[in-house]
Amino acid sequence: MNKNLFLILNLVLFASMLNAQKIYVETGFENAYFKGYLNNLGENTLDLDYSKSQMPFLETGFRFQLPNDRFSWNTGISYNTYKINTGFNSGKVSVPLTYELAYVALKSGISFSFINRRTFKMQAHVHLSADWLTSGSSRYQNRINNLYKERTLDRNLLRYHRGLSAIYTISKKTSIYINYSIADSFKEKNNGSNPEEKYSLHTNAYSFGIHFTVQPSYSI
Repeated sequence: MNKNLFLILNLVLFASMLNAQKIYVETGFENAYFKGYLNNLGENTLDLDYSKSQMPFLETGFRFQLPNDRFSWNTGISYNTYKINTGFNSGKVSVPLTYELAYVALKSGISFSFINRRTFKMQAHVHLSADWLTSGSSRYQNRINNLYKERTLDRNLLRYHRGLSAIYTISKKTSIYINYSIADSFKEKNNGSNPEEKYSLHTNAYSFGIHFTVQPSYSI
């Protein structure tokens, strides 16, 4: 399914490059944790009562207006890093466990302006992304595991994003925005490792971005 999504998102990215009216660049911070974790015995052995680290991410892509000026389509690529502080329960003791992960993602989706003024917009957005693990490690009791090399974590995820944005227009060619987004990966068995684990990678992201107009907007 991820391979098909990768091809679809590539086609959408190419089409967006040809039809884009704006380029956007976005950066911010996000935290992550494993939501709804189940091991191969169907048990949740993770302790989520640890602090959540804020890690930086960078995203860039294309945006074009749909015929209804309240809707726009966005397609981009992002680089995300996560530091997940958790622990696994051993009897009545929680053993600290830290994951450090990095993903490259192709992301595409739609935004709707429920406040649509000339200089200010409030938008709700929904996106899908295909995320590929580029590096990963886990650490506990001074032991470090290379998750990418040992294939003990899924190397690709399919995730759905939703959130809100506030956009302020500076000029005809430039606008700035702030964004809040949450995302979850679809929960499936980790077939890349021996234990058949299930989990959803959940993230909360806060970011700031800027749009640059590359061609005038028009209605079809």
